[in-house]
Amino acid sequence: MTDITQKIEDVLQKKGNPICGKDSVDDELVYPSITEWKRSIGMLLVHEDGNSTENATTPNNSRQQWYKTGLDYWENEGTCPATVNGMLGGFASISKRDLEGSAQFISYIKSNIRPELNLSNNENGGVPTCACECGAGIGRVSKGLLLPLGISQCDLVEPSPRLISSAPDYLGDFASKCRFFCTGLQDFQPKANSYDLIWMQWMIGYLTDDDLVHFLQRCMTALRKGGIVVIKDNTCEKEAFVVDRDDASTTRSLPYIIAIAELAGLHVVHQQYQEGFPVDIFPVPMIALAPKR
Repeated sequence: MTDITQKIEDVLQKKGNPICGKDSVDDELVYPSITEWKRSIGMLLVHEDGNSTENATTPNNSRQQWYKTGLDYWENEGTCPATVNGMLGGFASISKRDLEGSAQFISYIKSNIRPELNLSNNENGGVPTCACECGAGIGRVSKGLLLPLGISQCDLVEPSPRLISSAPDYLGDFASKCRFFCTGLQDFQPKANSYDLIWMQWMIGYLTDDDLVHFLQRCMTALRKGGIVVIKDNTCEKEAFVVDRDDASTTRSLPYIIAIAELAGLHVVHQQYQEGFPVDIFPVPMIALAPKR
C-alpha cells in the first residue's frame, strides 16, 4: 500500500513542483525529499516492501515527541504569552489587517461563490449556526472574525491548557457563545453535521501529513450542507517545506497543502492571498475547501 507521504510526493512531482525542503535556521540542513526528512527524524517506518508509514506505534516514537515539542513551546509563557502578540509570534500589529482580510474573503465567497454558506441563524432558517476555530489559542479568530460574522456558537479547540484557560477572559462577553475543547487536532473528533464553518489558521504546520489528512477527512463529515473548511497559513515558495525545530512545525508550499486537501477528499472552492502583510514574513494564502462531489 502506498503511504500518504509517497502520494503527496507523486502529486507534487507530476505537476512539476519541488519535494525538497530545508531547515528554517540552518541553511546547510537540507532534505532531498519529504520522505527523507521524515526518515531522518524517525517519523517514517520503512517496511519490507519498500513502502513507508508514519511511526505511530511505539510509546516514545518521534511522532509523539513532535507533538510534545510543539505543545511545550505553546505552554511556555516566555515564548508565548497568552496575548494577541503571543498568538502571532510578536506580530500583533498585523491582527487587524488579518481579520479584515479574512472577513472580506468569507464575504466574497458568500456573495459570489457559495450563497448556501450559512453564517447567521437568520440565514439558516432560525437554526443556530456553529463554527470551529482549530488551534484557537485564546480565541483571537472567534472574537475578531467568526462571532462578528453572525455565527451563533464557536467551538475553540486548543491543545495548550494554559492558553485555552485564558480564552474566556480574552473573549469577554463573547465567551458565553463559545465552547472549549482542550485537545490536539490529531485527536479531535468533531461530530458529524455539526459545523457551518471550520477555520484553521496558522496551525496545520503542527500536524503531520497523515494526521492532517485524517483530520480533514473528519472535518469533511462534520460540515453541514453548504459549509466550508478554510485554511489560512504560511507557505513557502522555493521548497516544498521548511522545518522549524524550535516549535516542531512545518511550513508547506501551497501545492503541498492542496495535495493534502485533495487526498482527504476536498476540493478548492476559492483561494487568494492575504494582502498588506510585512514583506519579511511568509506569503499567507486563504483556501476555502468543500467536499468533492
